Amino acid sequence: MTDINLASLLAPRGLRLIDVARAVSVNKATVTRWAQKHVPAERVLEVERITGISRHDLRPDLYPREERAAS
Repeated sequence: MTDINLASLLAPRGLRLIDVARAVSVNKATVTRWAQKHVPAERVLEVERITGISRHDLRPDLYPREERAAS
């Protein structure tokens, strides 16, 4: 299941996978797995807070964007 490319979302912010790993106190290999698969549900809000990347972009399967009803 590939929801996003975490590395490509980090790059415009000047961040790398190792930066996220350090910020959330996990091994870089763990964050590399997140980049290959998905950020775990229990880490999404923490990664959002640290990186500024919207939860909607990190895990659209868990946090879909609300569609506005047509008036």
